[in-house]
Amino acid sequence: MADTETNVEALTGEFKQLRNEFARIAALLEQTARAAGAEAANRARAAGETVWAETQTTADHVAKKIKDQPLASAGVAFGVGVLLGLIFGGRR
Repeated sequence: MADTETNVEALTGEFKQLRNEFARIAALLEQTARAAGAEAANRARAAGETVWAETQTTADHVAKKIKDQPLASAGVAFGVGVLLGLIFGGRR
């Protein structure tokens, strides 16, 4: 009977250690997930800032072209408008 009690106590101790190990693993997984989420958010933010900077540069370039060549820009805009009108409005 003493062997049974000793075995039960040993088993109980093993379960406590196992529970502690699972808690430690869960905490590590949570930390890893948070770090990965923060890293992904930082990458997305950096990519968004890069795209925004490129968009601003392109918009500034287009605005400068329009300012430097207003008649050519108006002619191109008119031509594109006519073309789109023919494509989308010509089927009535």
